[in-house]
Amino acid sequence: MIAVGIVESLREFSFRSGRVVKSFRVVVGELSMLNLEQLSEALKRLIEASEVSGAQFSIEVEPARVRCGTCGYEMAFSEAVSGLSEEERETIHFLPDLIASYAECRRCGSLDLRVVEGRGVSVRDVIYVEH
Repeated sequence: MIAVGIVESLREFSFRSGRVVKSFRVVVGELSMLNLEQLSEALKRLIEASEVSGAQFSIEVEPARVRCGTCGYEMAFSEAVSGLSEEERETIHFLPDLIASYAECRRCGSLDLRVVEGRGVSVRDVIYVEH
């Protein structure tokens, strides 16, 4: 469904603006749990069957980052969960909001941790030409 939403948004942009989408970049968060091969295949098929046929794209993974709400320290998700058991890391991967139940800030020890990057999917760097 994500691929459908991406292509539909690009198709709508192209239709409304009178511009032709040439290329774009899809940024997928590390914690999004998307299969990148399946996303790529779905995008290829949907693009070719739509008004944005011929558009090129790339997919990249955005690393997850965690911020401490107490001291503001930011760390890689992997740093935040280092030292936890495999089971705990897997739980947090599937339910990132639970990070504060298992991990603490590496700087101040606070449990006020939040995942601030690496969860969603976005389309960036759309290149287009006038129709």
